[in-house]
Amino acid sequence: MSNCRKIYIITLLLSVVTLLYGCPKKSSESSDQIVIGHQGAHTGNIAFVGLQTLEGTKLAIEEINANGGINGKDVKLVYFDSRGEKPQAVNVANRLLTSDVCAVIGDPNSGAYFATRDVYERGKTVVISSGATAEGITDNRSYVFRNTLLDKYGMPVLIDYALNKKGYKNFILMTSVNNEFSVGVSKVFRDAAEKGGINIIGEQTLSDGDTDLSAQITSLRGKDIDAIFFSGYYNEAALILLELKKQGLDIDLFGADGFQSPDLWKVAKDTAIGTIFYAGFTADAGTDKINEFNSKMLKKDLKSDGFAAQAYDATKLLLESIEKAGIKDCSSEADRKKIRDVLAATKNFDGIAGMMSFDENRDAIKKPFLIEVYKADDGSISTRIVE
Repeated sequence: MSNCRKIYIITLLLSVVTLLYGCPKKSSESSDQIVIGHQGAHTGNIAFVGLQTLEGTKLAIEEINANGGINGKDVKLVYFDSRGEKPQAVNVANRLLTSDVCAVIGDPNSGAYFATRDVYERGKTVVISSGATAEGITDNRSYVFRNTLLDKYGMPVLIDYALNKKGYKNFILMTSVNNEFSVGVSKVFRDAAEKGGINIIGEQTLSDGDTDLSAQITSLRGKDIDAIFFSGYYNEAALILLELKKQGLDIDLFGADGFQSPDLWKVAKDTAIGTIFYAGFTADAGTDKINEFNSKMLKKDLKSDGFAAQAYDATKLLLESIEKAGIKDCSSEADRKKIRDVLAATKNFDGIAGMMSFDENRDAIKKPFLIEVYKADDGSISTRIVE
């Protein structure tokens, strides 16, 4: 074999290795920037969630750069579309790790975040999700965080309201079986219902992307049902509400923070009135911080919601941690660990979405908002806090 051919083969092999494992991190010491990554669905069925977290992240970075940046450097945002799909989310995570990121605002979708957590753990790079709520995501992964409200804190409040304020005892549980978020929330609902005295008198399943739910709703006829709890996202929740109306069934719908999108009431219209869900944020809370955040988002012609607010808080948390750790160059594993350690020690962070601390699993401890869809005096449909 000629020397030229040997050199060609070696070069080819090195190219394959680079494609498989990515380029090594480069030192950012000579750069004027601290690089933060972001991933989420920018297209597809849950694009609203990913795009809102992106806007919250952008706003936080704009403000920090306007105030001088972090440790003498501007903050640069690098972001890619995961489509909320596991294989693409993993590809994006690997791509971000070769982009000199100091830390990443992770996918708000539970399934996608589950798929990427080991990528970031192996890369010794902090990732924090402002939307993923599935049980156990952060377990035994020291670089994996989330600042979103967990269902174990939100669900008991919802159960108590249904039982003691609405007088609802008999529930149908509906789960989207191809959605890890929904499957996880249903498990939390079952546990909380049993502890709280709620009866689950039946269960129905569906899948994300279904367009015909007539069979599931028809099966509810003749049953003594006070309400339905659906554990999935707003897209399918709107279809459930429309099918209930079509079949003439007057049954209230309850859910988790997957309902928090204006598309729920834009699609379901009046049928969404009375729907109850919990979330880690609501633009209707009326605090000075939330009102200020609402104004900032409005100036950008953007919706103020929990995904944007929690992403804004997550970004501020990450950058404050980098600043406190005195980090200017994130190419070192030791420096990225310093960021992790400072972030993990967070207690009583007073964010847009309320006071928050991290527990021993790097999950957020925070109080939920209980939210109702209602019709205002001017005829518009919106949300308000219920007690």
